[in-house]
Amino acid sequence: MTSQQWINAQDNLGLRAQLLFQPTEGLSITLSGDYSKQDAECCGTVFVRVGTTQRALARQYEALAAAQNYQVVSRNPFDRLTDIDANLNAGNKIGGVSAKLKWDVGGGTLTSVTAWRFWDWKPENDRDFTGLPIVSRSQNPSQQDQYSQEFRYSYSGKKVDFVLGLFGFKQRIDTQGLEQQGAASSRWNLTGALANDPSVLNGLTARNTQWLKATSAALFGQLSWKVTDELTIQPGARLNYDKKSGFYRRVVTTGTGALLSCPQPAATNPVGAAQCGVFSPQTSAPSDSAWNFTYDFNVNYKLAPGILAYATYAKSFKTFGINQNGLPTDAAGNPLQSDIKPESVNSFEVGLKTQFWDRKATFNVAAFRTDIKNYQATVTNGQLGVLRGYLANAGKVRSQGIETDFSIRPSERFNAYVNGAYTDAKYVRFVDAPCPPELAGGTTVGAGQTPGAPGVPGSLSPANCNISGQRLPGVSKYSVSYGAEVNAPIELLDKEGLIYFGVDGQYRSNFQSNPSPSRYTLVNGYNITNFRAGFRTESFDIFGWVRNAFDTNYFELLQTAPSNTGLIAGQTGDPRTFGATIKATF
Repeated sequence: MTSQQWINAQDNLGLRAQLLFQPTEGLSITLSGDYSKQDAECCGTVFVRVGTTQRALARQYEALAAAQNYQVVSRNPFDRLTDIDANLNAGNKIGGVSAKLKWDVGGGTLTSVTAWRFWDWKPENDRDFTGLPIVSRSQNPSQQDQYSQEFRYSYSGKKVDFVLGLFGFKQRIDTQGLEQQGAASSRWNLTGALANDPSVLNGLTARNTQWLKATSAALFGQLSWKVTDELTIQPGARLNYDKKSGFYRRVVTTGTGALLSCPQPAATNPVGAAQCGVFSPQTSAPSDSAWNFTYDFNVNYKLAPGILAYATYAKSFKTFGINQNGLPTDAAGNPLQSDIKPESVNSFEVGLKTQFWDRKATFNVAAFRTDIKNYQATVTNGQLGVLRGYLANAGKVRSQGIETDFSIRPSERFNAYVNGAYTDAKYVRFVDAPCPPELAGGTTVGAGQTPGAPGVPGSLSPANCNISGQRLPGVSKYSVSYGAEVNAPIELLDKEGLIYFGVDGQYRSNFQSNPSPSRYTLVNGYNITNFRAGFRTESFDIFGWVRNAFDTNYFELLQTAPSNTGLIAGQTGDPRTFGATIKATF
């Protein structure tokens, strides 16, 4: 039975207000507030394909589905049909208030920004990606409060500009998660006689309670020295302190409501051992703190009127992380990867910014390279107790390439742009990554044993994989965006304005969707073109639009199902969509 309901739609409400108060000429106070609510039944997946893993053939998707007389509602993902059977929710409530004070003091400007924000998130999904009750419930609601305060003093002189500042940040996140196995879980996740007993895993429930506290403070400064009319040097520095502490507890109960303790001896309690293999209790309380000093240096030089050359080096960091949510465990059931090292980032960029044809045309080009040590990669793991992706440190990654953008406005009646980028982003060193599905699912190799070939059912699987030299997920080598608009003055409904027609779009080449590159999760490149036409004045804008005008079929994301059955699910991009928009200013 299906609900016949649309999913992955949008149901959004947003409000924003701002008040400016100027008690004196040199003092202004801006009060801002915003609130948004998203209440969509989202985000469901569709069947994409099946890939062969190293699990025993009888324990892979096709055989398991056939044994339960299950047929997916459609094997064409672009039919956009799904029969997932667990609750879907992507409810969000996000909002905050801020007060910004600007005060002219001593030839410069003192700025204070005080802000508070909240986030209430209620995600639910079908983690087995099928219409079978394998995982019957999966939800992880979180509530976040954060406060920040920034003081910044800026000065602009004939030869020297500078900015000095202080920043403070405090955050707390509370999470109450639940994941529950269903009546089909034993068949899909166990072997032998236990696989034929639904009661072994049916109702097995993991409840997690966690909180995370984060405090950050920084002192920063930026100097701009106009050495000559052509040459400017801009050094900057930042001293940062971070402290994080957290708590995570996962309590597991069986289908009868009894508490489960792990590990359990398989010889005397095979049911308990099987249950521990799916969910095991965990408790952790990680805490850490660190100081970091970062800096950057920029030199720019005006080669000629309308031509600026520049070079930048930046030494930066990304603070350490804490994993708390259903991590993989060692043989004794202890969670791994709870503490994540900070990233150390070295960035280089050189480029040209140009304007010509009486400033009617702009062309910019930049070459960049970023090297990151201890890169914080989001990885996935086939282990059943791993609730979702988690962070792990890759030894080193590198992203380098070239970006260009060109725009032209020969008159008020026409403008156009095209931007392009080539990006080579890869793991330079990641020797102990979780393996992709084609190298997972079999018995883990022991000492002196050799892993089987990728995708060979029943073969031995490596404990982890060396993915050094492979592409980072989500990054296309080539990308292009483009657009143009033509307009003409017209009087319509006694209003003077512009009638216009516009086009914009983007192309991106293929990219990997899985953190550990897999032949099953390579997303093909695609091109999306959008059109719009309307009438605008100084007070309103009315236009109709069509997105994905040529109805291109493409994926936004591909995902591997847990347990290494070989099922690949995905989220399709929007098909051709029509609509109209009305904007008003008052």
